[in-house]
Amino acid sequence: MPEFLGVLTQDQIEEIHGSALHVLHETGVRVESEALLRILGDFGGEPDLDAQRIRFAPAWVEQLIADSDKYDWSAHKLSFGCSVGIYQGLYLNPETDVLEPFAEKTLQDYIRVGNALPEVGSVGLLGLPFVPDWVPAAYTPLAEKLYAWKFGAHPYATVQFTGLCPYIEEIYARYAEETGRPLNEVFGASGFLLSPLRLARSECEQLLYFHSRGLHMSVGHMLSLGLSTPVTTAGAAVLKLAESLFLSILRRALYGGRGFSLGGFGVVGEMRNARSMGGRPERLSVELVLGQVARWYGVRSGAGGGLSDAKEPSPEAGMQKALASAIVLSACGSVWLDAGLLSLDEINSPEQIVHDAELTGAIQHMIRPIKVSPETLAVEDIAAIGPGGSFMTSELTARRFRCDLWQPRIWDWQALPEWVASSTHSDRYRAKERIREILASPPSEPAISEDLERDLRAIIARAVAADAAT
Repeated sequence: MPEFLGVLTQDQIEEIHGSALHVLHETGVRVESEALLRILGDFGGEPDLDAQRIRFAPAWVEQLIADSDKYDWSAHKLSFGCSVGIYQGLYLNPETDVLEPFAEKTLQDYIRVGNALPEVGSVGLLGLPFVPDWVPAAYTPLAEKLYAWKFGAHPYATVQFTGLCPYIEEIYARYAEETGRPLNEVFGASGFLLSPLRLARSECEQLLYFHSRGLHMSVGHMLSLGLSTPVTTAGAAVLKLAESLFLSILRRALYGGRGFSLGGFGVVGEMRNARSMGGRPERLSVELVLGQVARWYGVRSGAGGGLSDAKEPSPEAGMQKALASAIVLSACGSVWLDAGLLSLDEINSPEQIVHDAELTGAIQHMIRPIKVSPETLAVEDIAAIGPGGSFMTSELTARRFRCDLWQPRIWDWQALPEWVASSTHSDRYRAKERIREILASPPSEPAISEDLERDLRAIIARAVAADAAT
């Protein structure tokens, strides 16, 4: 069993747990829908319809935790992966190092870079980082699906406006027909608790719409320490835990099951300008706490490691991403790094994707299972080489070095004289060269048929004509 990093005593874990239960019972959660309040009340909560508030008794919540699917931490294997997420940001041109608005071509290029790197598990699109000339801005949650599927990404399932729900369902139904898969398998919709302990009316309406159609909508939360949580690490952990428990209750009330996982805190407020920062150490302190609470509950844990406040690929970006990756891996045992993002999701950098993929490959190699066998123990090899020898000439080295030694693509491997004589001095230069190689090849054909694209555009046009995004 791996040894995980912890910062709390047993008494402190219990205090944070008890405080989260107190918040759920005494403060409760604002749910801006009478219908959803009634569903939660029937499930076991204590609704206050006039105040639009739901509360949960501590003993009832503890029973829900006890009934959750348990995770065998003694058998846990460390895992590290990365994906490329594309959000409402700018494109950092790798040739000019100039920030530009996204366009259709640069979105396609960005997705191509992500898909070309073996360390990247997937590429996802949340909304659309540009407004096409054929669709108004409010309807980009619909266009998100079309462009994601067309260019080889997957949609992160933006909804935003309740009036778009029927059209989102229709778009996924048409995609399911095209791919020959069940609608429930391809469907996605997501929302957020945008302010602490409050499920806004729009998210309630969307949840209820999709629930009535037998479709699942996920609800997440990303808190900002000092802005949407108390400024203390313990207070932020309490609020995050309370909201996580509420969201688990909400999922079970609507969809059943016993799943519950804990992790992924959020960001940190900068008091000088009231903006959120992703590369600060305080968010990692909360991750340490939540990871320890998850192990005490006996449930899964995991978090992201790719946030940075740097505005360009730089030592700041590398250190923030590496620090978060190491701490979260030590605390939670599972990390998914969001590659390419800078300035807390405001900048999408193809070059940073390459750097983050290199970091991912190095960490994946570091945590790979270590095989212990007569061959790998190498006792005979040690005896054959003997004192003063070199294992460079060993048959074992020749046979195994390609699998036992990680081969970097971007990080330097040259001796100093070679490096001085080389024209490719920096890792940034090599990353840019890798991008040029990827984009020099012809782009793939669209990943969807012309018929599907035509039909999706027609659905979006009907939504616009119906003024659905109001």
